[in-house]
Amino acid sequence: MDSVFTEVFEQQGFHQIGSISHRIQVNAWWNPDAKLQVLELPLGSKALLKGSKSYFMQSVTEQGETWAREIGPLQNYLEAHFPELHIKFSYFRDITDTLAAAQIQRKTQTQSFPTDIPTVEQIAELQQQLGRLQFEQASSDNLLSLCSNDSDLLGSYIKSQSRSMRKEKKLLQEEIKSKTEKRALYQNLQKEYMRNASAACFVFSLCSNSHVITTPYEFQDALSSIVKEMADMHRYQVTQKLCGGRLNIHVTESDEPAMVWIEEWFGGGLSPRQILRLGEDFRLLREATEKHTMITPNIDITINEAIKDDQKLLASRVVSILMARLDVPNAAEKLKDFSESTLPANIGMIINKGRITDNPFNLPLAKCNHTYLSGTTGSGKSFLGRVIVEEATQYEGLNILILDPANQSAGLLVPEDRESVLSLYPDFNMKSSLARGFDFKYYCPAFSIGRQLPCDLSVLGNGRSIVSFKGLDDRKRCKLFCEILNAVFDEYSREESTTLRLLIVVEEAQRFTKKRVAEDAASAGQQAENALDRIVREGRKYGCYVNIQSQSIKDFSRDSASIRQNTNTKIFLHNSDREIDYAADFIGDGRQITRLQPATAIVYNSLWGAVPVKIRPPLSKVWDFSPEDTQQLLTSEETPLAVLSTDAKQLLIIVRQHYNENNYGLNISNAGELLGVTSKRQIQQLVDELEHKGFVKTRKFRGRGNPRIIEPISSKGAD
Repeated sequence: MDSVFTEVFEQQGFHQIGSISHRIQVNAWWNPDAKLQVLELPLGSKALLKGSKSYFMQSVTEQGETWAREIGPLQNYLEAHFPELHIKFSYFRDITDTLAAAQIQRKTQTQSFPTDIPTVEQIAELQQQLGRLQFEQASSDNLLSLCSNDSDLLGSYIKSQSRSMRKEKKLLQEEIKSKTEKRALYQNLQKEYMRNASAACFVFSLCSNSHVITTPYEFQDALSSIVKEMADMHRYQVTQKLCGGRLNIHVTESDEPAMVWIEEWFGGGLSPRQILRLGEDFRLLREATEKHTMITPNIDITINEAIKDDQKLLASRVVSILMARLDVPNAAEKLKDFSESTLPANIGMIINKGRITDNPFNLPLAKCNHTYLSGTTGSGKSFLGRVIVEEATQYEGLNILILDPANQSAGLLVPEDRESVLSLYPDFNMKSSLARGFDFKYYCPAFSIGRQLPCDLSVLGNGRSIVSFKGLDDRKRCKLFCEILNAVFDEYSREESTTLRLLIVVEEAQRFTKKRVAEDAASAGQQAENALDRIVREGRKYGCYVNIQSQSIKDFSRDSASIRQNTNTKIFLHNSDREIDYAADFIGDGRQITRLQPATAIVYNSLWGAVPVKIRPPLSKVWDFSPEDTQQLLTSEETPLAVLSTDAKQLLIIVRQHYNENNYGLNISNAGELLGVTSKRQIQQLVDELEHKGFVKTRKFRGRGNPRIIEPISSKGAD
């Protein structure tokens, strides 16, 4: 039978890589094309076959960086989808200069580091060119000094050559300086990695079913079955879910079975520093291990006060995930650990075992990084999005930009007044008197309602603004959305920040994607999606936090991988089967979301796990206002002057107070004195703002000099 087995293995591309014989014999076979190992255990006339396929986790690939914070979701996914799983993790505190250099080369692929790190030889060659050029220029200057007449043909030629050489020398000096600085940056980075980073190796192996065979025909069928099973597992369960798919975990197939054996059976005992000391004779071993070794910073890698690579704490996360499986702490206790510096937002009450508790769920905005919020119509998605914005307004230093394809956000300016919503307040220990509007600048360019969009769109990222795209067609909506995001990102990317500076809320985000726009607007939709993808992918290091609200992850194209990967907080409300599979990667049983009641969500982040939450009702009104209603709303007394600048509000208070006390309008000259503004032009701008918004009216007084006076429109006798 042994000869028959060997023939079948070789026919299917396997070759024997090892054999263990002690009481029983185990033969190991390897297929280099499928990168698959099969163990053969012959027992007389029978044999047992079992296949396995191994993967190494990578820290950085051409597609991007593996985020250590997703180790938890990775382990959850592996345990949920594979009946048999082998995981091995090795950790080394010290790394070598070659490993540090390899990490820098990997990072250049993600364009977070300079892509052209110059070598010492390249700089030396440029310096030699500069030396030759300086010698030639000196010779030319000497020759020019011998010329008796500067105006002759030879003198003119030498002068021309000298000018050309000086220009070339300047360019060469600038190039040497640039490359020297890049080389110095590389050397500093290498030192920082060696001082403040660690090496790790994370391996997991997936196994096939075991096959018992008794005849050569069964053997051939069993081997073919193992090859197909592992190929399907690799294609559908690994490639499509990892490697830039739903989880931002990049893995590579092991093409060196010996390395897997070393990791699994020798306890990862190949220390990078020990291998380096073995010398050139063990170069093959060193290169094989370096290829699968991840380098992760223990603290932020900082050069010139700029963070080049943030801390990952990979080992700590792996251990904490293991401990979490042994002793699962209460979610409420985890959330208590977050300080005020994390900007907690009370979005509702934690649900425990199907019952609403008295424990508030404080969403730590500064720890969310980015949020993906999904739910069908009527699930409470708009309520939850509004509650997050309302909670964010309590932090004065946090800028807020709301991008609304409809016009529901206009209701943020006025208090909730519907009894059906106000009746929910007592369930959350809220009084109806808490209902209120919030101070936001409002823009609706299609209907020229509210403020006029600034020429510099980056201004929208300062303060608190609402941009309604209602009335714009698909192409114009996506084009303006793209322009706003790009302008705001360009402004914020001027300076890195470790604190949260800007919250961007994208409501009904599917309306800014190429999948959900008309065919003639597909290009604009793609540009809008790309702009959103960029700010989600890169915005975190500049203090930008994006809240994306949509109906399903399938609304986004496969190109927008960062929307799936870098939204670290997932909030699932009631949804259909389109979202079940995606939710399952984070909350286990994805079918839970089909049973969620309205205004009930499952909030997931690896910091606290999956927590069911009953969402509190908003304080402001969630309603899709018509243009006419919006215009009336902006001039309404209910709006608490939300659309006015601070100085205009103060002026309006002075005007109203004067009218109530004297029963006549305020002289425009006196208004400046009372407000403390000496510039007539500035006072006129404030008066024009109030008059344009319908808060005041101006007229000439029939008196000496015919002074111009300001009167509040709502006051008696204003006409």
